[in-house]
Amino acid sequence: MNFDNGSSAIAARYDAIAYAAVPHALTHVDRLATVATLLGMSPPAVADCRVLEVGCNDGANLIPMALVLPAAHFVGCDLSARALDEGRRTIARLGLANIRLVEEDLARLSPAYGGFDYIIAHGVYSWVRVTVRDALFALVAERLAPNGILFVSFNVLPGSRVRQAAWEVLHRHANHIDDPRARMDAVRRLARIIGATGNTSHDGEDALRAEFAAIAARSDSALFHDDLALPNDPVYFTDFVAHAARFGLSYLAEADLHTMSGAGLSPDARDFVAAQEPAAREQYLDFIRLRRFRQSLLRRSGATIDASKHAERIHAMYVSADASLLRAESAGKTGELANRLAPGTLGGGAARTLLDALLKRAPAAYPIAALRDIVGFQGLARPLGALLTEAFVAGIVNLHVHPPALAAVGGMRPVASPLARVQAEARDEVTGLLHARVRLPDPNARRLLTLLDGTRDRAALAAAMVGPPSGLDRDTAGQFVDYALEQFGRLALLVA
Repeated sequence: MNFDNGSSAIAARYDAIAYAAVPHALTHVDRLATVATLLGMSPPAVADCRVLEVGCNDGANLIPMALVLPAAHFVGCDLSARALDEGRRTIARLGLANIRLVEEDLARLSPAYGGFDYIIAHGVYSWVRVTVRDALFALVAERLAPNGILFVSFNVLPGSRVRQAAWEVLHRHANHIDDPRARMDAVRRLARIIGATGNTSHDGEDALRAEFAAIAARSDSALFHDDLALPNDPVYFTDFVAHAARFGLSYLAEADLHTMSGAGLSPDARDFVAAQEPAAREQYLDFIRLRRFRQSLLRRSGATIDASKHAERIHAMYVSADASLLRAESAGKTGELANRLAPGTLGGGAARTLLDALLKRAPAAYPIAALRDIVGFQGLARPLGALLTEAFVAGIVNLHVHPPALAAVGGMRPVASPLARVQAEARDEVTGLLHARVRLPDPNARRLLTLLDGTRDRAALAAAMVGPPSGLDRDTAGQFVDYALEQFGRLALLVA
């Protein structure tokens, strides 16, 4: 098999086996701006920002942002003509005028698109040649706004060493097979054999066998475009930071701040990493956690950071319940999370009151400046901003500088996300307003979702659901509509 890594060959591989692109919440410009703001930057306003995504595929990540931010402007570039055409058809159906998907190499992106406030490179850095990595950072150095943010994900060492060992075995086994699907079949068969074999001679084999078992179960997209991808080069964090520095870029943080914390480490490990300088601290966290993957935010080296007004910054934000808090509520463990935020209090005290208020409003967000009056709680042992910052870092709540305009409860004439309505016509997974996929296995739920364009009240919706193909009668149709609308609200599918 000839693994040509030129632009045309890469495009051909993505056209041969479609990449299953999905929205990725950590790349959303609200998330990028929120983390940057929390850490003392003044990033560009989200509402009318300019965004570039390199390797955008069919726009599954970019189109939902363009839909909810009509005053912002979006450009996505990719090499797969098939994926771009699919994305353009979706854009046309939605009537979006603020997004363009272009078939261009990131190294030669037309200067006509101008500069960008936010640049997203998810699933690019480790999967391209070294010269293209240079081109990516050169593009960012030329086009990123002075206080702009770059999101870039990449495979990291040492955690990816186990993955590399599995990849090497699979390439040796199947690289001579030209047909992509036959190659994947051969790889899966060998991965199953190795993953299922017992009687390991030493503990180190267990991790590698588990990796093979996981590979055997992966989707075609993940197997072909990750495990079998060439190149696929993990790097050490400090080498990544040094590479970025050559282009005038500096590390800011991880898009998921929780991964930067010492949570779960032993006391000795926490003390050790706390004594390191910031870059070394992150590298040692990778060593200790055997980390495999990073989702990092970079800024221009000269960008201003002022962390002195943290309280003012956070009080200008909004807060909502994270999915982990919703899961805790379902499991009856909200009190445990509250006790983590306010140890030593009975049942979490005021922190529990705060979490209960967020759960009641979920998935919508509260303006933090008004939260104390809305909730009416007293007795916090420390400032509200400090408590919410800890809860955000811990993954209990989400902070926003520009929250989505969603409705937790359907109104008289409920409206669902236009993108979700289009997607529900053909598949059982749709994109919610929290920039995540939502699965709707019930065909009646999908049919109802397509009807939520704001022209029908609940009675009209119930009437439209009566009879074939739903199988609902007049009484059950009304009950179904009420139940489904409640679920759609919880799943962040309804527009405010």
